[in-house]
Amino acid sequence: MPKNHEPLHLVWDWNGTVLNDFEIILRSTNDSFTDHGLPAITAEQYRTLIKMPIRAFYADILGHEPGDEEWEGLDATFHKYYVAYEREARLSDGLPDLFREWSGRGHSQSLLSMYHDDKLVPVVQHHGIAHYFELVQGTLPPRPSRKGLHLQDHLTRLRVDPARVVLIGDSPDDAAAAASVGARVILYSGGFAAAQSLRAVGVPIADSLTAAVALIDEVMAAEG
Repeated sequence: MPKNHEPLHLVWDWNGTVLNDFEIILRSTNDSFTDHGLPAITAEQYRTLIKMPIRAFYADILGHEPGDEEWEGLDATFHKYYVAYEREARLSDGLPDLFREWSGRGHSQSLLSMYHDDKLVPVVQHHGIAHYFELVQGTLPPRPSRKGLHLQDHLTRLRVDPARVVLIGDSPDDAAAAASVGARVILYSGGFAAAQSLRAVGVPIADSLTAAVALIDEVMAAEG
C-alpha cells in the first residue's frame, strides 16, 4: 500500500483494456462500413484516428460530419455486428489474476465503460469476473459523449475519494476523464489508441496490464 496505508480504488476501463477486443471492434466497424457502401479501414488507420466522441472519429474517417440519420444507421449496424462477435474476445493478458491480487492487497476496484449497460453487464458475467468489482457500470440513455461525467457519477455511486483513485484505460479520453475528477491515470498501450497518441497526453504508460498495476504505487507516491 502507499505510505499512508489507505486503501486505493482502481477503476478499470473495459473495451481494449480488460477485454482484448480490438480485432472484433475493427471487424465490426468494417462490416458496418461495407453495409453502408463505405471502404474498409486498416488497423493502423483505426488506432491513429480513434477519438471520443466516436461520432467525431467517424467524421474524420468519412471526411464529413455525419448527419443524425447517417450516424444512427452506422452506429446501429456497428453494434449489430459487435454483439454478434463480442464473445469471441478474451480477457487481456494477466487477467483475472491481477483482479484477485489487487483485492488481496486490501484495495477495491470497479469497472467503468462507455458501452451500453444492458450489454456490458451480461458479457462481464459471461467472463466470470463480475464478483471482483464493487460496481460494473456502462452507459444509460441519454448516453454521455465523453467519459468525464460518467466517471464522476461512477465515483459518486461508490462514495470513493477521487484522490485515492487510479484509472487504467487505453485512450486519451480516459486520461481526460481522470483529470476532470482529480484521479490518477495509467494508460495501457495494448488497446485501441496508437502509442504516439498516448505519449502526447503526458501521463504514465505501460505496455501490459501487469506493468500498469505495478506502476500504481509509484504514481501515487509521486503525485501524493
